[in-house]
Amino acid sequence: MEAGIALDAVPQQTETSAEETDQQPPKKQIRRTVQFILPEEGSSSGSPSLGNKFYNEEELGDSIMEMTRESYLSNQSPAGFHLKTIVISSELLQKVPLQELLDFYLADNDIRLSILLLTSTGTASDVFKEMKSGKTPAFMLKDLFDNRSHTNRLVKPVTLAKVIGPLKSRSSFVVPNVIRIRDGITLSGAGVIRGETQKYAGYLNKMDVEGLQWITGDLTGGIVKGTDSRSQRDFVYEIKSAKSNIQAHVNKNDISFHVKISSVGRLSESFVSDTNKMKDQTLREEADVVQVKIKELAQQTVSKMKKMRVEVAHMGQALRIQHPDMWEQVKDHWDQVFATVPVTFEVKVDIEDFGASTMTTN
Repeated sequence: MEAGIALDAVPQQTETSAEETDQQPPKKQIRRTVQFILPEEGSSSGSPSLGNKFYNEEELGDSIMEMTRESYLSNQSPAGFHLKTIVISSELLQKVPLQELLDFYLADNDIRLSILLLTSTGTASDVFKEMKSGKTPAFMLKDLFDNRSHTNRLVKPVTLAKVIGPLKSRSSFVVPNVIRIRDGITLSGAGVIRGETQKYAGYLNKMDVEGLQWITGDLTGGIVKGTDSRSQRDFVYEIKSAKSNIQAHVNKNDISFHVKISSVGRLSESFVSDTNKMKDQTLREEADVVQVKIKELAQQTVSKMKKMRVEVAHMGQALRIQHPDMWEQVKDHWDQVFATVPVTFEVKVDIEDFGASTMTTN
């Protein structure tokens, strides 16, 4: 049973090497690593077997279908019914459009559209290597997204079903990025797929993702760390809810956006030693600090998108809904148009409580 698939670019030295065949092999640009699940074999007492629960198999080719058929030459035929994740390296996506890499998986009736899609700024196959925890990496990737309620630096999971629309409309979008760390894996930032070319456009780091989440209102939790203006001591604002409203404005041929962001939260941690955190004035001042921080994050993300010449914050969608006539004029080259469009922000933060204890570092 296939659990995960990693797609990497073939190193230059491997591309030109000849295989044991009567004819010169075609140039291969894709290395596919498939993670297979080993069947559980218990002892007579019913206890589970020790050792790895999976093994990885590598193949080279220039077609996903070709490599899949080659797998049937082995003693076990692959079954994609339980496929959970596909990880594609950023290096490969710079060379091959995403549509071409996913065409086989989108068309195959045996493969579910609920499969998670991720990019990797490292080697994609490294994600599926053995981990110290002993867990199967292909399954663990799905579990990592359960942490979105605790952090504002994780984008929403992206399934095959969710990329069909952007690929057909040639709209830019983001895909969660996963990397190998020590003896495990972690989600880190997001890869950007450029709609026009369907290739890798660049990388959004954790701070960029945080700003993107505030713009889109996709936050389900997380924190913002600020510094008290009087004491210069840190405090932590915990997000309980967040909303965003993207307003598109059109004046003749000029387009602009105004984004209203609001959030309600609590003061979860305070290192302020000379101020009573119960005072309304203190809460207002710290809310102002959080508002400035959120605005800076959002502006940083917009600047990053404009530099990359992509728009992945749903602003084009807002323009399409609010001003359909203008959208028809710019939709075919929206990413380029967005690079020149002004974007302003209005942020409102309400700290509604400060925890059960009023004790400070005093």
